[in-house]
Amino acid sequence: MRAFWDDCGNGVSSDHPRTVDLREAMTLWSDEVRGVEGNFLGLIDGRDRTIQFLFEAGVPDDVDDAGHLRIVLMDFPQPELSGSYSRRVAIGEVHRLIEIAFRTGADHRQFGELIFTAW
Repeated sequence: MRAFWDDCGNGVSSDHPRTVDLREAMTLWSDEVRGVEGNFLGLIDGRDRTIQFLFEAGVPDDVDDAGHLRIVLMDFPQPELSGSYSRRVAIGEVHRLIEIAFRTGADHRQFGELIFTAW
């Protein structure tokens, strides 16, 4: 997989993604992408399909364990359809979803019920 991410303006662009293994992808999500609105991690599989995890809101300062917060948009861009398949997930679900992406690829059909939104 290749990864791109943004953490408050720092990261790697999708134009020049970095090759990562599962452990590195998990570490990027846990340690590099802070829970701030707009920060994201994207993964591109071997068939050039993309899955992205975007913080739609920031983690409140008074929350000790944010794993239950459903503030992450899991998104599968579909440029050929001019839209994306997506759904909101909890922060604590993202590691499991990254594992699925490494196992099956970024195939939106492997990630349960999603909503298609045109751009």
